[in-house]
Amino acid sequence: MTQSPMQANQAQQAKEDRKQVTASAFLVSLGIMTSRGLGFVREIAIAHYFPRTASDAFYVAFRLPNLFRRLFGEGALTVSFIPVLMDFLKSDDKKGARELCSAVFTLLFVILSLLTVFGTVFPEVMVKPLTHGEGYTAVAGKVDLTIHQARIMFCYIMLVSFYALAMGILNSLKVFWLPAVAPALWNVSTVAGVLFFRKQFDIPSDVLAWSTVVGGVLQLAILIPSLIKRGFVPKFTKWWGNPAVKKVIRAMGPSVMGLSVMQLGVIINTFMASRLEEGSNSWINWADRILELPLSLFAVSVGTAALPTLAGMWSRGDKAAMRESSLHSLRLTFFMAFPCAAGVFVLSQPIIHTLFEHGRFTAHDTEMTAAILKVYGINMIFAAGVRVLAPTYYAMKNTWLPALAAACALVFHVILANILIKPMGVVGLATSAAVSGALNFSILVYAYKFTGERLRFSEILPTVFKFLLGSAALVVITGSYPHIHGFLGDSALGRISSLTLVIILGAAAYGFTCWLLQVRELTESISGFQNKFSRRFSKKA
Repeated sequence: MTQSPMQANQAQQAKEDRKQVTASAFLVSLGIMTSRGLGFVREIAIAHYFPRTASDAFYVAFRLPNLFRRLFGEGALTVSFIPVLMDFLKSDDKKGARELCSAVFTLLFVILSLLTVFGTVFPEVMVKPLTHGEGYTAVAGKVDLTIHQARIMFCYIMLVSFYALAMGILNSLKVFWLPAVAPALWNVSTVAGVLFFRKQFDIPSDVLAWSTVVGGVLQLAILIPSLIKRGFVPKFTKWWGNPAVKKVIRAMGPSVMGLSVMQLGVIINTFMASRLEEGSNSWINWADRILELPLSLFAVSVGTAALPTLAGMWSRGDKAAMRESSLHSLRLTFFMAFPCAAGVFVLSQPIIHTLFEHGRFTAHDTEMTAAILKVYGINMIFAAGVRVLAPTYYAMKNTWLPALAAACALVFHVILANILIKPMGVVGLATSAAVSGALNFSILVYAYKFTGERLRFSEILPTVFKFLLGSAALVVITGSYPHIHGFLGDSALGRISSLTLVIILGAAAYGFTCWLLQVRELTESISGFQNKFSRRFSKKA
């Protein structure tokens, strides 16, 4: 059937949009890879220098500013703000876009100032419900240490929320790398604090709290020159009565509810872990940090890069292109998620042993963290799918549906966790979270039909089967780790060399299998990487 000129133009535009998402995702991935890599160094330093009492206290105290960061910062604000800002930019109304940025900044400042004052003066109101479990209160001084560090860190929510606003502005202007790499400064601040300043404090672990504040200042400050260059530095202005701000607030309402549900899940997990043996909160955190590295590299990168593009498609009413772009993003994400999930499942123990088992990190810490990571590895595929599909709904200014999906998953998690936690302990808590993640993803796939277009997830199942075959080849190769490790020895260099070698060989096996099966995402990824860097090289030349 012959296409009309309009259909041909729309198809070409959709193709260019998908290329833009792939290329932008690479830039975001590079920035996140830098930040997450330094984040690993940060976590290793904490595990090495501090006992489980101190690490548990820090991670629980950080839950509070991190919770409100998700609600008012890079979570609800960004996904609600970018589509509205994109409407102004698409119509070339830069004055209206700047007014929106300033109005949202002013509103955010008012809300966060009040919240910061309350959290700094009365942190125990929010800390004690998280630390009420018998495993936590049984350790003398642990609750008081958590309250003390929460008081220091509470101002971080204001810093990181302003960073999130700046990131949203720059992403809308198609600036991705700098906002993605900025959090690396927080990691640098923490590592430097632990290595050089911990002995300067009466309570050595206080360096973690103060380094968090300094890192928040640095990651915001590095974005300011880029905002100045583009003329988008927000200013204090009147926000009430601004129709665009009302749109953002209306979109934020369901989004805040949805993220509140997700953060409520974090709070529930924190409380349940406080009922278990000491170290449970730290083990969950370290397993989660390892999971976040690959997730950030592909799922968050693709979701971040896709949101402005999807919002543009929605604003011009091209639902079919949105559906194709969403499926393309899922395929691109699953192309990386399946091998990463398989690799993490097989290599969970060697990864933890190699990265963390030194200093105050014991063999028992390795055993428990690895068991949690193995479960999280299975969940990686569903977590990646949620992080890619949710921005599709946000681009449509539909924030209530992801909220509903998250709420259903949370209710299921609470029920299942209470069943599994007794026989399985902290691993049961992780297993329940993984199963509820699968439910969340399934709801988002099914509910897509209510947007006016069916997602037709079945269309990508043949491709997913190819990813499974490639992952099977990876599992065979990575399963040889004990033999390689035995040959290279158990020294630090031997463990690092063994793990590096088996990961490279596993990735090669996956890539070769995908090449044999003619997986399109392999050639797309390679060409996108080459094109982006060739353009950058030609500009410098």
